[in-house]
This record gives sequence, structure tokens and C-alpha cells, in this order.
Amino acid sequence: MLLTSNTPQGDLWLTERKLVPNAHQDMRGWGKYWLDILEKQEEITHVWIGLVNKDDSVRWVMGVTPDLMPAQFSSERCTHVIGQGIEFIFSDHLELISGGLFPLIYDDRVLGLVGLLSRKTDYFKTDNINWLRILTKVMADSLVQGKLENRTMDVEYSISKNLLSNLDVQDALPQVLKILAETLEADAVTALRYIPLTRRFELLVTHGLERAEVAKLKFHFDAGLVGKWSGERPLWIEDLRDRLSHLRPINRLEEEGFRGYLALPLIAHHDLVGALEIAWRSPQHTKTWDDDHLERVAEQVAQAMERADILGEVQQNNAELTARYIAMIEGLSRALELRDLETEGHTRRVSQLTMQLVEHIQIPPEQWDSIRQGALLHDIGKLGIPDAILLKPGSLTPREKKVMQQHVVYGYNILAPITSARHTLDITLYHHEHWDGTGYPYGLKGEQIPQMARVFAVVDVFDALKSDRPYRTAWSHSKVIEYLKEQSGRCFDPQVVKLFLEIVTESGN
Repeated sequence: MLLTSNTPQGDLWLTERKLVPNAHQDMRGWGKYWLDILEKQEEITHVWIGLVNKDDSVRWVMGVTPDLMPAQFSSERCTHVIGQGIEFIFSDHLELISGGLFPLIYDDRVLGLVGLLSRKTDYFKTDNINWLRILTKVMADSLVQGKLENRTMDVEYSISKNLLSNLDVQDALPQVLKILAETLEADAVTALRYIPLTRRFELLVTHGLERAEVAKLKFHFDAGLVGKWSGERPLWIEDLRDRLSHLRPINRLEEEGFRGYLALPLIAHHDLVGALEIAWRSPQHTKTWDDDHLERVAEQVAQAMERADILGEVQQNNAELTARYIAMIEGLSRALELRDLETEGHTRRVSQLTMQLVEHIQIPPEQWDSIRQGALLHDIGKLGIPDAILLKPGSLTPREKKVMQQHVVYGYNILAPITSARHTLDITLYHHEHWDGTGYPYGLKGEQIPQMARVFAVVDVFDALKSDRPYRTAWSHSKVIEYLKEQSGRCFDPQVVKLFLEIVTESGN
């Protein structure tokens, strides 16, 4: 008889199915494919497909009217079929049905069950049983292949994610090598970089090796004791102790007790950039890996290494350009001091003091270079001021003051074509603006003035007042401090003055 959802045992089956989570979407696609094939058999009326759990229970993932599963397919019967690995056939002449449970077997292990029901009591004869055995064997093979493909995709995704999330390939490689070792059940994996100039490899990263083993391998590289390899194709050595083999590994891993060995070339744009070495402590007489999968992994690693090399060259070139640019800036600031003797040493001192204040304010370090450049070049526009005004020992006339005030605009016009650094340009153009709006060149007020110009203005005036000038002697430290306090909220940003006084009081500047 057939069980329905109204019978106690039918309720049990429905409850068991509800407790089992749905199969993976790809697994459902696999089940639907085979379900369609079995449903098309004329004498078969009902089909169920289940997968075996780790505890040898079964979860039914596919089936037509699963609530009509026959009593003969009880959980005890399913457990018996899974344990024995042989099909179960029954005929019920009262109900005029027959059925069978067929195990999905791969490598002597039952992975799942197929339940079939027919309205023909003699359907499960020898011929039909034989073709169903063949069919379930194909189903089991495809199930395993699907799982392997899913696992392969997961591995490649994880490796790609690690490589793309790190600019430096050496930061990503430890996790990549770990994933490879776990996937291939290998005992050690090493990543090597190829140096075309010397035609030698260098050791980058290792996984699964002891510290002493790594030190020994590094010595072999430094001493030139590693093997030569063209890298044209993968190198597979079944057993490193096979003295009859003409194949030799790159590293002398056999000295560390390794037996099985596989080297994968890392090739980017037809050039050898490195190699991956995979080693097992037992011989590998049978290939257990997917060549296409490893080739794709090697390609990902090779491309990451190439990107890292290109990035390294760009960073080196940028460092060289930056060094030249800084040297040019420092040269310009010295040229200004040679012309305007009253500011000798001023740019160096305000640059150092500005950076102390910037660090105290906790401005992000990536902004420091442009701030320092602004401090060094803040008066570069004085190169455009006539000597009669710039070097005049006495007070300036109102007209001469207007000419002198143009030095901030001149400075901006000098620097704007050669730098886009916002802080450098802001300091140069706005460091004579006042908090109350009485400054120049534009009479900006309060926070209309860029922050770095407000910061530098305090430092600039502090150093100027403490230095001798042809028209006055240097002020004392205490007098300058009092002046800054007095001008807080007038010439200067009150918060900047407060923070500045904290560092000059602590340091005694």
C-alpha cells in the first residue's frame, strides 16, 4: 500500500524531510536533470532522488509527490541499502505496484539513493535492473564530478580573491600556498621568483616547511645549488628517490624527506616569472590533480607577480621623481634666502616647526609632504619683488606694501604649473590672511581660510618675530608668546594658537 501524508508513517517522512536543509542550487540542477530522464520511462510512475548524510541517513532532494513514498522505503530499509550497497526490490500484487531502491555508488561508497515506483508488478526484471545499475553508476560519477568542479571553482575564487586584495604578491602568497596544499593534500608548497639576468630562481614564500628546512633551501639558492629548469611545461617526479629517473627538481627537497614532486611554471606574457613547487612525503605514482585547474591557478599567480613587478617599478620611478622634486624645492628655497638675506634660515626653521605642529594636530602622514613643501616655498613669490622694495632697510610706503603683498600671488603663479598639491598652494597663497578678515590678498575670514594656511601663519609669525631684522631686533620668547595670545581671534585661528602654544611651551622653542 502507498503511504499518504495522513498516515503516521507518512507524517514521519514529511517531518524528516523538513529537518533537512535544501540541497545546493547546483545539486538541485543535477537532481532535476536525472529526475527528468527517469520520469520519461513509460513504466515508471514515481521517482525520488536522495543524498546520503555523514551519519548514513538519507535526505530526499528530488521527487514526484514525495508524500506518496511507499512503506517499503522506510528509513530502516534505506539504511540497510546504504550499508550493504545493494539494491532493494519489492512487488505488491495487492496494490499492483513494484518498486526499487538503487544506491549511487562511487569508489565503493554509497553517495545517494534512487527510489522508483512502477504500476507494473514485474517491471524490475533482470534487464531493467541491469540498465538501472548502469544508469545509477553514471549518476554517481556525474555527482562526484559536479562536486569536484564546484570545489575547483571555490579554490580558484579564493586564490583569485587573495591575489587581487594585496598589492604586494608576497603578502597574498602565504594564504594561496596554504589553499593549494590543502586542495592537493600536499605536505609543502614553495613559490619561487625567476631572475632572467642570472637565469636563477629565488625563494619567495614557503608553506609546510620547518624553519631549518627553509634556511637550508635559502642557502642552496644563495650558493647556486638549485637545479636548472626551462619552465616550458610542468615537471612531475613520481618519486625523488628514483635514481634511474633523469628528472631533477628545482630544490633539493629529497634531502628533507620528500618523495612526490610537482613544479608548475609561472608564465606571464610568454615569459617565465617564477615557479610553484608542490611536494609530498610519499611517492605520487598516480596523478590526483586536475592539470587544467592547476594551470589556471599558476596563471593567476604569474599575473599577480607580474603586476607586483610593474607596481614596484612604478613606485621606484615615483620615488626617484619625488626625490628630484624635493631637491628642486629645497634649491628654490635656498635661492630665495640668497636673495633675501633677512630670511636666511627662516624657511628651514618654519618648515621644521610646522611639521612638529602638524604631527601634534594629528594631520594624516600622507599629507605631510605637501605641507612641508608649502612651508619651504611659502615666500617663493618674493623672487618677483624688485630689490628696491624687497631689500629696503626701512619701513615701506603704502604703495610699496601693495607691491610686496603681491608676493603671495606671484608664488602661487610660480608653483601652480608644477604642482597640484593643495596644501602647498594654500600655504603659499593664503598664509597672510587673518582670522578677522583684515589680511591679504583676498581678505578671507575665519574658516574661509584653508586650514593649513591658518596653521602655517602662526608658525611664520612666531619665527619672524624671534629673528633679527634690519629694522628691529628679535623679540624675546615670552614677548612673542604674549603677542600670539593677544592676536588669537584677530590675526590667528584661536584653536591653532592654543595647539601651537602646547608644543612651544613643551619644547622651549
